[in-house]
Amino acid sequence: MNKQPKSILSALLIPYTALFLIAFIAVSCFFIVTEARRIEHDSFLGIENNLNYTMDSFDQMVDSLNTTSQNIYYSNLVKSHFASYLGYVMDEKEMEEYTSIQNTKILYDLLITIIGPNMPVDQIYLYGLDAGTFGVGRDNSYSSESVTAYDWYPAVSDSHGEKYVFLNKDDRLAPYSSYSGGNYFLSLCRNYYDSHNVPQGIIEVKKSIAPLAASIESYHLSCDEVFYILSPEGQIVYPLPEETSSGDAAVSDYFSILQDVSIPFEILDNSRMKRHNHQYIFYQTSSYSGFTTIAVVEQSKLMAPIYHYLLPVILILLLICGAIVVLSYFITQRISRPLEQIYSQISSFQVNSAEIADADFQDIQIPIIELDGLYQALLKMQSQTRASLEHELELQNREMQSRMLALQAQMNPHFLYNSLAVIQAMADENMTDEIYYLCQNISDILRYISSDSDQLVSLSDEIRHTVSYLECMKMRYDNQLTYLIDIPEEMNSCKIPKLCLQLIVENAIKFTTKKRSPWKITISGHTAPPYWELHITDNGPGFSDEVLSSLQQKIRQIDETGVLPNLEISGMGLMNIYIRFKLLYKGFHVFRLRNNYPEGARVTIGGTLL
Repeated sequence: MNKQPKSILSALLIPYTALFLIAFIAVSCFFIVTEARRIEHDSFLGIENNLNYTMDSFDQMVDSLNTTSQNIYYSNLVKSHFASYLGYVMDEKEMEEYTSIQNTKILYDLLITIIGPNMPVDQIYLYGLDAGTFGVGRDNSYSSESVTAYDWYPAVSDSHGEKYVFLNKDDRLAPYSSYSGGNYFLSLCRNYYDSHNVPQGIIEVKKSIAPLAASIESYHLSCDEVFYILSPEGQIVYPLPEETSSGDAAVSDYFSILQDVSIPFEILDNSRMKRHNHQYIFYQTSSYSGFTTIAVVEQSKLMAPIYHYLLPVILILLLICGAIVVLSYFITQRISRPLEQIYSQISSFQVNSAEIADADFQDIQIPIIELDGLYQALLKMQSQTRASLEHELELQNREMQSRMLALQAQMNPHFLYNSLAVIQAMADENMTDEIYYLCQNISDILRYISSDSDQLVSLSDEIRHTVSYLECMKMRYDNQLTYLIDIPEEMNSCKIPKLCLQLIVENAIKFTTKKRSPWKITISGHTAPPYWELHITDNGPGFSDEVLSSLQQKIRQIDETGVLPNLEISGMGLMNIYIRFKLLYKGFHVFRLRNNYPEGARVTIGGTLL
């Protein structure tokens, strides 16, 4: 299947524009991908920095609790005075009341000294193994309460002196806190032992979680991430349980996701990340405290900075692409316009002898050297072609004149024979006037045929010659042939190829007389500006379908190809008349063939009004 040809502009514009756009889009995509990765990396870095800061803050809190706990753990004075306190609690009779008060005051002063002025912890509780509790900090109370009633006691007992950190709600300290949710505290507990490594009691150091929560809530969140702090057992440390809208179930889901080895993780700078259900889960487990800090961000929110960046960038890219298309159009038009002008002038240069004199190239200013050279070569070729065609035209005109002279010199022998026979018959009948009239008409016909006048003659001269011919034919057929001529006077000066009308009439009589008389020939004319038309009508059998179709096909072929066949000397057919009209009128002529109904044929000829 042949491809549809393209114009010069589209043939150049499409590949040039595609080349520019592909190069620009490739660079833009590289820039966008690079910038998107940078934005994503910055978002990851911001989340990771907040995650690290949260973990560091939590570890510092645990470290403060652990340092205070160890100061108590290694203080023999605290141990001895707390042992005296426990002894008084267990058996009040063994110690006097004054001595007990003094011991309690010393124990209080020791613990206050350990806390120090900076208050790294909010509360210290010392618990005996069986009974007895001593508190210093926000709650300076002591009682005979047993430590075994607390739910964290088994875990602390099993830690064997190691720190055990957890979050619990302590309503005893809530009245002394100015923070929202101030009854939640981070507690660090451990067993302490005597010199024989025998457990003596439990040290609990507490710090409110509210300052840490306030610090996390003050973060500048780049992607609206949500932070969680989980204990090694999955207990929620942050956010505070009463502030967690999704409850423990959602946090436990994150904890199970982090433990699920089937979900791959990615290692970032100091933390890890997992993707699950359109969420990014960043997490980091502290090697010091064992707690895990989690930052959860929705994928859409993480991508939001990228989308916000891409929207104006894409709009700018579309504008630049539009500018590239316009620029490419003007660049290709600069090349295609001269080519289109050259093509237009070449297409207007018709290889037609009738139009050679009017075809010429205009002066075109072409800024491209190669195209200007092509144009100059075309000018030279056009000039040479014109000269060659003009020479050929001259030869054709001379040949046509020679053929026309030969055609004019040729006369149907049957016409002369029949005319002489008619004259002989008239002589036998002593019809001297008719013989004189007939000889005069024959003489006029011969004189007109043999004259060297121009190829185009006035219609009045052609009509006069045709009437002479009709009169001869009328005498030959003993007045069984009649004719009618209806020509407006304003058409007398119209120019017509010599002998054409007489030859069409002769052809009409030839075919009309094949049927029974009477025979009638009608010649009528009219003007239809810018043309004049002449109609030759007979009452004969008309054109056969085959002859009419053949003549019309030949005429169409000449009109479409512009190739004129040679004039034929043998036989003055209708095609010879058509060719003469086309040559002498340079294509501005009228020539139609058709049948009349119910009988006869009509030939219409004409040309332009001069």
